[in-house]
Amino acid sequence: MKKTFRSKVQTLLHGVDRKSRLSLIVHLVLASAIIINVVSVIFDSVDEFADRYFIAFAVIEGVCTLIFTIEYALRVWSAPDDPRFSGSWARLRYMLTPMALIDLIAILPIILWIFTSIDLRFVRIVRLLRLLKFTRYSTGLELMLLVFRQQAGIFGAASAALACMLVFSAGAIYLAEHQAQPDAFGNLIDALYWSVITLATVGYGDVVPITPFGKFLASIISLTGIGIVAVPAGILASAFNSELRRRETAYRHQATRQLLGKRLTDRVRNKLKSHQEDLGISDEQAQSIVEDIRDVHRTESDEILTCPHCHHPLQLELKDAETNPPA
Repeated sequence: MKKTFRSKVQTLLHGVDRKSRLSLIVHLVLASAIIINVVSVIFDSVDEFADRYFIAFAVIEGVCTLIFTIEYALRVWSAPDDPRFSGSWARLRYMLTPMALIDLIAILPIILWIFTSIDLRFVRIVRLLRLLKFTRYSTGLELMLLVFRQQAGIFGAASAALACMLVFSAGAIYLAEHQAQPDAFGNLIDALYWSVITLATVGYGDVVPITPFGKFLASIISLTGIGIVAVPAGILASAFNSELRRRETAYRHQATRQLLGKRLTDRVRNKLKSHQEDLGISDEQAQSIVEDIRDVHRTESDEILTCPHCHHPLQLELKDAETNPPA
């Protein structure tokens, strides 16, 4: 079935096809625009550079915004050809996805600045969110977002426990210290800020309890903070490891299917390379997996006697010869 122009655009923007020069050029331009734009925003925040290179920064912003606008329009237009959004309201469903919202945020700041009296400093900060678009081109960032989505429930539970601990510790330290230090612990908001800093184990040192009970509470809160902060870190590390193992297993299955009874030709290598890029497997991991599979196949083939002429296994003939010996 011949692809339509819209379908080709959707395929082109969906992911990097390293066998297509056009795909490589398009995604290289988009990734470069993101990096250049973010760097220009950072330097534009320096008054000296902003005054001296005002025109250059304006040109960069205009060109990048134009590129991002065209990209967003093409992604919305070609959304019905994406299997995930096919059917009625396909474009609207795509526009409500997280990545589509990031694309929209990437082009809104300059439009709001032109047509409204919005603060330019706010526009600068929002423009930095364009860096989130880079998740499309970074396997590591994509993996991180996937892990966060998979472990959303566990992170939610850990966050709820942390919130409860913050409130309880703020209330306790407020009761213990507000009379002795009314300036530092005069209200629960100040106590809550102190609790956040203490539980995060980064204590800034300018506000410390001075009462015996306050010091005891601070010690307990600090020790508890170590455990609370370590739990999400452990969950994240375990989730990353599980996802990497799942991807390695998936690549091993794909590689086994491709190498089963075949030589490692250029066609097979290209297919394996495509699977490797889709799963985010490094070259070293892929090479190790392929070598393991070939070693297993080589060992199995050595254990089977084959005919020197037709290369068919001789196990059946040997079994028949044992059961029906020649007269």
